[in-house]
Amino acid sequence: MTALPFSLLPEERYDASMEQVLLRLSQLRAASGVDERIPGQGIYWEQYEPEGGSDRITFISHGFNESTLEYAEMTWYFLRAGYGVFLCDHMGHGRSYRLLEETWLTHAVRFDDYVQDLHHLVTQVVLPRSRGKRRCLFGHSMGGAIAILYLEQYPGDFDRGVLCAPMVVPAAGDFPNALGRAFVRLMYAAGQGEKPLLTQHPFDGADRFAHGCATSHARYLWYLERKREDVCRQNSAATYSWAREAIGVQYPILARAHTVQVPVLLCQAGLDTVVLLPPQDDLAVLLPLGRKVVYHTAKHEIYRSSNDVLEQFLSDILCFLAQ
Repeated sequence: MTALPFSLLPEERYDASMEQVLLRLSQLRAASGVDERIPGQGIYWEQYEPEGGSDRITFISHGFNESTLEYAEMTWYFLRAGYGVFLCDHMGHGRSYRLLEETWLTHAVRFDDYVQDLHHLVTQVVLPRSRGKRRCLFGHSMGGAIAILYLEQYPGDFDRGVLCAPMVVPAAGDFPNALGRAFVRLMYAAGQGEKPLLTQHPFDGADRFAHGCATSHARYLWYLERKREDVCRQNSAATYSWAREAIGVQYPILARAHTVQVPVLLCQAGLDTVVLLPPQDDLAVLLPLGRKVVYHTAKHEIYRSSNDVLEQFLSDILCFLAQ
């Protein structure tokens, strides 16, 4: 493992450390705004630049029920490593547009809308602000599915990709996967597309760390408190329409994986129960310049692991991007 060019935040003093990180991020924010691909549907974005500028940038594509704020620590580490950072709130998340009034529901009519929103931001915001720079697309889970679909559809916009526990195929929770997929399609066909999945409920602010996706309780609790404070971050459930679209991404992702001509690092969580691992294995093999790294003790949110795993994760990413 290559030593990181910075120290990780101590988990025992995490809240106090994050207060300082947020202060520094406010000073390093180069720009932010809302852009509309479709009139009335604004996509919120942020840009950060390290002191002294940079010749390389990373775009962070967040996962299901997340927001830009959840990646404040990752943004800080990329800045410390000399990378400029762009982020956005995807449709139905954070400060971006929503298709339903219920802020706790994550809804999509077409998964491709995520990809087209991202393409609009890249074209209108990222490319004009990063001419001559190396560009990496980092995507976690749902954001990983968006990222790989983007790399397939729009070659040339990014030089590298990093997929963190990408959602090639979502798991069905307590149901057998085939039964779960069939039930979702049945409920959608029955006109329940805008309703929450059977086992999911409105945000209640409870601490469910033991059943969650992180292995660092300090990191988990920090963002949970931020969610409690802001209704725009309280996504907690998917609609049947969103689930139907998520189930369908496997086919275009794997069918076009061979067309991706940039190096891609696929980071797999060994203890993942949110997405299925064999389809990730298939993706890693199909990518012409793909490489897979497994973090055997990590849950789905590798970036919210305890410091021992997080250090290896960040070291692998930075070594990959430096090649």
